[in-house]
Amino acid sequence: MGRKNKRRRYRLTLEYDGTNFSGWQKQMDARTVQGDVLKGAVRVFGEVPMDLQGCGRTDAGVHALEYVAHLEVVADIGPHEVARKLNQTLPKDIAVKSVEAAGLRFHARHNCIARSYIYQLRTEKSAFGKRYDWWVQAELDLPAMQHAGSLMTGMHDFAAFAEKKELKKSTKVLIHKIEVFTEKEILKIRVVGSHFLWHMVRRMVGIMVEVGCHRLTKENIQNILEGHSDVLPAHHTAPGAGLFFEKAFYDSEGLAEFLKE
Repeated sequence: MGRKNKRRRYRLTLEYDGTNFSGWQKQMDARTVQGDVLKGAVRVFGEVPMDLQGCGRTDAGVHALEYVAHLEVVADIGPHEVARKLNQTLPKDIAVKSVEAAGLRFHARHNCIARSYIYQLRTEKSAFGKRYDWWVQAELDLPAMQHAGSLMTGMHDFAAFAEKKELKKSTKVLIHKIEVFTEKEILKIRVVGSHFLWHMVRRMVGIMVEVGCHRLTKENIQNILEGHSDVLPAHHTAPGAGLFFEKAFYDSEGLAEFLKE
């Protein structure tokens, strides 16, 4: 007699091009990453009870380098085979980088202690950049941008960056690190935080660019964080195309090592 299938939970690491998605979270009337992965899982496992949860929401157009999700399903398939079969059935703009066996207590979002994003922008036009970076048509003061980032590092109330519906809950966020650096002709801004509000990273980037263009000052940022500024971060939201979910962290040691780099 064959072995009876039981509930299994897999930890998935995904890479996706978010250009043609309305974000991660499943929606009834839009294409989403969660929706497409669930459809792929149905083709792999059949119509069985399953649950797919991600480590956080990503906005429409936002990409991911190492996005973590967990898939719970009644099955008896090894992780390597799950990865192979999912990659065969998923669309070309989603790739499964790895699949690991996880305990039933592992939760991609609840167990995640920090997340990092990278935002890419250019000051020179590129024919290939539209999907993956923001073309800022100005000279940027990078030291000023880095200093602006340092002002937003630490525990702050980011209510000014939040949507109205988020104000009912705590808007305090711990920002572990913000760095500004260049790789070839691309300027990158890395933001590492405990979690993020809706559009928060894109609004932080937009404010930093305004500082880099000398249209805002460090005093403006301090006033925004203290809640008495007429500058609205929502008016400076950077485009979604330049934003990449970089990494999810599940242990303090791994986070500490990453922050040292």
